[in-house]
Amino acid sequence: MTNKHIILFFLTLITTLITGYSFEGTITGAVLFSLSLLLILGTHEMGHYYYGKKYGEDISLPYFIPAPPVVSIIGTFGAFIRIKSQIKSKKALFDIGIAGPIAGVLVAVPVIIIGLSLSKVVEIDQLNNSPGLLIITGDTLIFKALTLLTLPNLPGGYEYMLHPMAFAGWVGLFVTALNLIPCGQLDGGHILYSLFSKKLHAYISKIMVVMLIILGVGTNEIIVLGDKYFSLLQIFPTVANISFEGWLGWLIWAFLLTVLGTNHPPTVLDDLKVIDNKRKILALVAVMLFIGSFTPVPLTIKQVLP
Repeated sequence: MTNKHIILFFLTLITTLITGYSFEGTITGAVLFSLSLLLILGTHEMGHYYYGKKYGEDISLPYFIPAPPVVSIIGTFGAFIRIKSQIKSKKALFDIGIAGPIAGVLVAVPVIIIGLSLSKVVEIDQLNNSPGLLIITGDTLIFKALTLLTLPNLPGGYEYMLHPMAFAGWVGLFVTALNLIPCGQLDGGHILYSLFSKKLHAYISKIMVVMLIILGVGTNEIIVLGDKYFSLLQIFPTVANISFEGWLGWLIWAFLLTVLGTNHPPTVLDDLKVIDNKRKILALVAVMLFIGSFTPVPLTIKQVLP
């Protein structure tokens, strides 16, 4: 561990504490948000680190990335590790790639359950009329299932206001979805490359960038333009039923993936070892985690005026 690791960690601790305090204005909420989020992110990266060391790779400890609260509503841009060596085999690549998301989710789930149990019941009118920023999280299948298992149904006109710890768990699921996108050198890209050919990996990666752009722009704008120039709704009237607004974050993610590159470097023993059935089952688990953690519009932020 270097001084850079330590400094970045404590800076991220500070920025996430500030962000956590802004949610409820309590020190307890700030500490629970910060520690929960850092634990999820750290466990995710340590999953990669453990298997990287197991296979003898030259791999670094996690670097946490602090972010000023005015730039990021969670106080961090996440964490990452550096792999300086060429990964030896597709088996090693698969294990290193999938270990992070699974490890992170195993921590995120209990964090969400505890956080939900600490969440408050409020009137929807009170939420909509309270001055400040209103953060609306998109529903994911895993988060929704945990909510139904943990919390009782509410009568009409009421909603749960997420405790900062529950929000940290939600962020953990969102980070899992981001990393499991089958593109480039994301965790999902590692898994994809280890299972299939380099050509197929490159093809799917490019498709995913296009999909992210569509998610970023939204189908509403596409439908309007399509109907204007091609009478889209007359040809495909059901298209209007699947319309949704875009989320700017997907455009940023598509841009970053394009800049970083959608190709994947080969492993030392590329294609010499076939991935076994046990790992293929784990790949299906990764697909289910991706589906369960994904939401088209992750966050909506509204400014409620006094």
